Amino acid sequence: MNAEHEQDQNSYHSGLSKVRSRRRWLWLVIGAYLPAMMWALDSPDYKTRAIAVFFTWLIALIIAVGFACLVRCPRCGEYFHTHGPTFLPFRRCLHCALHVNADKRAPEAEPPPTDPGRDQ
Repeated sequence: MNAEHEQDQNSYHSGLSKVRSRRRWLWLVIGAYLPAMMWALDSPDYKTRAIAVFFTWLIALIIAVGFACLVRCPRCGEYFHTHGPTFLPFRRCLHCALHVNADKRAPEAEPPPTDPGRDQ
């Protein structure tokens, strides 16, 4: 079991690091909105800066969500956070339930249940 887990860790590491990186960028863009807007509203020309900050942030958010939607799971090859038209940034793959930190954690004693009719 340990040898199998080591092989899984090595094969999943690059794919999961890509998933984590894109998730990190997404949450960074989301978290940057409030400080950026506070800075814009505190300036003398607040209306123009607030509009510029909002549209810049909106474009950055669209790009970050797009990249997070298109990252693939290293185990099943499906989109990690997307199932059909739905984007759900959960910590597990929506298709095979691979955890985003599976390469850094001990193997699970019992894998999470999956819906048998979901992918068919």
